[in-house]
Amino acid sequence: MSKIKNISGFPEWLPEEKLLEDRIIAQIKRVYESFGFCPIETPAVELKSTLSSKGVIDKEIYLLRRALKDPQETDTEELALHFDLTVPFARYTAQHLNNLVFPFKRYQLQKVWRGERPQKGRFREFYQFDIDIVARDTLPLAADAEIINAIHLVFATIDIGAYRIRINNRKVLLGLYQSLSLSPEQQRETIRIVDKLDKIGEDGIRKELSALLPNHSDAIDTIISYTKVRVAPTEVAQALNQFNCSDPLFIEGRTELETLFSLLPQDSVQFDLSLARGLDYYTGTIFEVSLPAYPEFGTVSSGGRYDDLAGQFTNQKLPGVGGSVGLSRLMGLILDKGLIAKGRPSPTDILITVFDEGQRVELQAIASTLRTRNYAVEIYPAAPKLGKQIEYADKKGIPYVFFKTVDTGEVRVKTLATKTEASFATLGEFFEAFPSK
Repeated sequence: MSKIKNISGFPEWLPEEKLLEDRIIAQIKRVYESFGFCPIETPAVELKSTLSSKGVIDKEIYLLRRALKDPQETDTEELALHFDLTVPFARYTAQHLNNLVFPFKRYQLQKVWRGERPQKGRFREFYQFDIDIVARDTLPLAADAEIINAIHLVFATIDIGAYRIRINNRKVLLGLYQSLSLSPEQQRETIRIVDKLDKIGEDGIRKELSALLPNHSDAIDTIISYTKVRVAPTEVAQALNQFNCSDPLFIEGRTELETLFSLLPQDSVQFDLSLARGLDYYTGTIFEVSLPAYPEFGTVSSGGRYDDLAGQFTNQKLPGVGGSVGLSRLMGLILDKGLIAKGRPSPTDILITVFDEGQRVELQAIASTLRTRNYAVEIYPAAPKLGKQIEYADKKGIPYVFFKTVDTGEVRVKTLATKTEASFATLGEFFEAFPSK
């Protein structure tokens, strides 16, 4: 007999947990569709060269190989499991360019895979739930606001407590770094280092910046001071004016931020100059969502603007902006902290009991009628003592248990929550008591 061994980093939910996840998925879908986003799905695999071309290091990527290679197979391109849904979406958009209506608004729920070190809230296999808007040539800043407004409504709808949406703009960061005379490569590396602030702290940031920028202690002090700017939307202009930065890219980013904040609700939103986002494809607006009650948990949603992501697939300019909800990470927190009641471990509304196998044809007809009325119905698969059948319903949290005796044809329904029974002279009376849900 094989020994059962858990594979770390690959979550598995019990039925009641999966049902809760499905309810949350349905809520998020309703929010996305209320903004006009439509669903798509892409393959689990992409070319390794596609995935590794946008600032992702190879150790994050799982390669896909057959256990036994077909000697007649001539395709030597390496395939890899996708680590997020944004790069596959860019490829998808370029590939179906002539069949899509632009601006194209999509949502996508799929599993992704990363070479993470498994730990609490960090999985190797997990669901992401993304939305994106992509356009031809130009994409107005209103699209950035729409993405953030949709994410804002998602967290208001699933109702797991206070949340904070931190917002910054890559142009502001890069403009400030350019004003410090950092080279383009130093700017990119500085963003990657600053992005680790929550993980390694200010001392860790200073140490890594010192290695990157030796003999530039004043510039390092200035970069560290930027990470301390965190203000309400109404204070953005004042916070940025203090730097007296005349770099054109900084000015462009500042204008975008001021416009963006005017299109967003003022609650739960914050300008945070420490926010950097490490992936190379972000070019403007960037944001992250966290839960103040659980600061150690980190980010539960993030995204931003990517003006040139699809450039590797097409010579047409396809700017986009998107956001992602880390669904599995979020579920891990919800379950660990009990933020939402799990509910019943079964979707069944009514259990039909079986006194005798001779009843089964009739009971199947009753179940079919109830299902047309949108009830989830089980018929017990055998005919043991009624106590065993009732115990089964109780363990699964099934609200109602249906009985129809063989000799008298009496119909009864037991409500397990109240331990009460109702009797019906005929099936017709029973069906009147259970109209469509």
